[in-house]
Amino acid sequence: MKSYSIGRDAGCDIVLNDNTDVVSRRHAVLTVSSSGKMTITDLSSNGTYINGQRISSNVAVPVTRKDSVSFAHVCTFDWNMIPKSNQWLTYLIIGLVVAAIAAVCAIFIPKIIHRPDEVINPPVVDTLACTITFDANGGQGTMEPQRVNRGQKFGLVGNEFTRDGYTFKGWGEKAEGDEVDYEDRGTVTFNKDVTLYAKWEQKTHTITFIQNDRIVGGTMEVQIVPEGIDTPLTTCAYTKKGYRFVGWNTESNGKGTAYKDGDLVNLKEDLKLYAQWGKGSSTSTTPTTPTTPTTPASSEEENEPDRPVF
Repeated sequence: MKSYSIGRDAGCDIVLNDNTDVVSRRHAVLTVSSSGKMTITDLSSNGTYINGQRISSNVAVPVTRKDSVSFAHVCTFDWNMIPKSNQWLTYLIIGLVVAAIAAVCAIFIPKIIHRPDEVINPPVVDTLACTITFDANGGQGTMEPQRVNRGQKFGLVGNEFTRDGYTFKGWGEKAEGDEVDYEDRGTVTFNKDVTLYAKWEQKTHTITFIQNDRIVGGTMEVQIVPEGIDTPLTTCAYTKKGYRFVGWNTESNGKGTAYKDGDLVNLKEDLKLYAQWGKGSSTSTTPTTPTTPTTPASSEEENEPDRPVF
């Protein structure tokens, strides 16, 4: 950082010629930082002006070479008295240093920090190697065996098997059971050849049964069904006085997909079913019209066939 004293005193860094004596002996100080930014501080009695505006005394005010600076409205500052900074050279040096650091990091950091799927395995020595064989255990696909050094830590390759309706959980040393011994891409150590069996978890979906009327009695739990397997719907446990249950529908108004009580479903996503109600007692074998309807029925309604009521 460099400071320049400005005034009519012969001891100032920049001497101003003023025959009127309105310019102070030490009128102002210009400060230039290493980055090239400049501020000017007024120390005078008659003021320092930037672009015609007087600045506050004893306050460092930012200024650039494009600004017009005058002292007591008598002398205008000549910017040629201030050498231009080597800011471009500073930025160039900083840029070169940053580029060098980035190059070093690109080479060495991946060898120090890596994700589990980027385990850096040591070179395999055939005389000390063992083979890891991967079994789909009910899944589909193929995976090449993995050769590793005995007794040394290494990263398992990522699972490539798939199984419809199931989620991969990890690897086990036994085909049976649900126990997971090793995570996918986990870091492990083996001293002998081994077969790892894929472990799967059945995907499930929920069926929510909705009464579809405020005056319906009874309750029904959410039904959990396995994905991709034919499963019968839970028998309807709802009741509605004066009406009979006629089935389920994916839309409350009955215009969606219809299901009968106990129908088989094969799901790949959750399902909501709305109960559909028809006129007549739930115990009657043929549709009947309620003997005391809440509103008078027209002659046309009396002759219409029974239909779901929503």
